[in-house]
Amino acid sequence: MFKLTPKEQKLLILLVCLLVLGFVLRFALPEQETALIKKTAETGIKDNSSGADEEKESFTPENEVIIVHVTGAVKTPGVYTLEKGSRVFQVVDKAGGALDDADLERINLAQHLYDGQPVFVPRKGDESPPPHAGTTSYESFSAGIHKININTAGKSQLETLPGIGSVKAQNIINYREKNGPFQSIEDLVKVSGIGDKTLEGLRDLITVY
Repeated sequence: MFKLTPKEQKLLILLVCLLVLGFVLRFALPEQETALIKKTAETGIKDNSSGADEEKESFTPENEVIIVHVTGAVKTPGVYTLEKGSRVFQVVDKAGGALDDADLERINLAQHLYDGQPVFVPRKGDESPPPHAGTTSYESFSAGIHKININTAGKSQLETLPGIGSVKAQNIINYREKNGPFQSIEDLVKVSGIGDKTLEGLRDLITVY
């Protein structure tokens, strides 16, 4: 029987170890690396998907909606959420519609709404609308619609006025910061970009008090 010397036995063992190590490096590690790469890729895709969902949610800003309080001669008075740019007739419809004795002739149903606006639908025979929270007199109301005070209104409120976009709204704010409050609505023509024609369309919608 062939017998290996101790030195040959050591060499044989070393050779077997090298073969086993080579097999591991050749076949086992690539599979582990592939699995690791696959797991990393899946994690990255999941993270990106989560990020995309968060980004999508972030593109639903609160300023795309407004909240309006409706009272008076409507079927269901209350607070309603509408899309920015909605008009009075839309919130009246959302409140269940006007009652039979509602005096819609005194309301500008086509007027744009702004966030936080109180809308009062008067009844036939009413002399004036009741006061709402945050108002000090009836003079700030016209046909049941809260007028916008051009001395205190923010940019988003000013933009709800017809003919007043982002640039003109900012011009109004810049003017009053530089010159102080408007003394009358006629002073509005002193603002860059606003002329007599624009002012005429705003007379019933704005106030300086």
